[in-house]
Amino acid sequence: MYSETAVSSEDISMISAPRWLWWRRFFIRLKSWEYWPLYIFNIPVLGIWLWNAIRARDLFFFTLTNPGIATGGMFGESKSKILHHIPARFKPGTVLIPSSASAMEAEDLLTAAGLSFPLIAKPEVGERGWLIEKIHTIAQLHIYRAYHPIDTILQAYVDLPVELSIMVYRMPDGSHSHVTSVCEKHFLQIRGDGQRSIGELILSDDRATLQFEKLVTRWGHRWYDILSDGEILILEHVGNHCRGTMFLNRNERIDEAITRTMVSMLACMPEVWYGRFDMRVESWEALLKGRGIQVMEFNGTGSDPAHIFQPGYPLMLAYKDMAWHWGLMRRIARLNRQQGYRRARMKDILSALILYFRYKRTN
Repeated sequence: MYSETAVSSEDISMISAPRWLWWRRFFIRLKSWEYWPLYIFNIPVLGIWLWNAIRARDLFFFTLTNPGIATGGMFGESKSKILHHIPARFKPGTVLIPSSASAMEAEDLLTAAGLSFPLIAKPEVGERGWLIEKIHTIAQLHIYRAYHPIDTILQAYVDLPVELSIMVYRMPDGSHSHVTSVCEKHFLQIRGDGQRSIGELILSDDRATLQFEKLVTRWGHRWYDILSDGEILILEHVGNHCRGTMFLNRNERIDEAITRTMVSMLACMPEVWYGRFDMRVESWEALLKGRGIQVMEFNGTGSDPAHIFQPGYPLMLAYKDMAWHWGLMRRIARLNRQQGYRRARMKDILSALILYFRYKRTN
């Protein structure tokens, strides 16, 4: 790798977007629905929710799907409380740093938890990669907390080769359980050709082009570096679709072994019957044997079957899959109601919404 032009941190701000960038992005999104803004994609999903709410005779029936999680995991739930129920062998070291903690107190909590850098920092309440950052030093941690004065989860960085999102459910009456979605994540990356610079490679890639401003901030100091032929540069290490990660449909891998592993993990979580595990594994073979698994996060009723975001996945099939999963949530909620559970009180739902928007407003 070599550089034609050195770029100082002061010069990064001089890297400007090409004039055609807006139109390029427009046509990228136009031809592929996976890049649509979430509020547009979810318009039909609102209709799916309302149809199931009518059938359930309860607008917030989804809170009964997972009585063990606030709002069933739709919004405002505590990530650290959910992780608490996952067996230690299946999760990285994790600690919650309250917003009220001083810099010294935060360092003491890190030491007590036995955590070392690099770490992943994420909000206690949030979704879809919001404010998730990889932190390499204590100075970076203090800067992160200064910019984001909210309760923060710090988690040991998991450097395992395969990242997956697997959705699984159990029926409360024990009738059946199954894995419904397996998604493998391919991190945003570029491949060098020995001729073009990192900046040119970014602008030649649709997925990277949509992340232009973020990538300038992160890679501007190497913008004119030229990668050797075949050299891979991972641009983003956080596996979220909104940050450029490619989601690949791996439903063909669903079998008895994966189902057995995932259902047993779900069974560790009291009064939780449905959701998606976001995790890294040593290999597919290790997953089949129930080992080499590290769960970074569990998402309840607010999670999507991530396989639908596979490039080229038919839009109508995606909505069909969403409708099936919402129907499943309704059926689980009905069984839980029959067994005596009561959905979340309106007071608790409003409190969760207020907490969620408070986090958003603070940052």
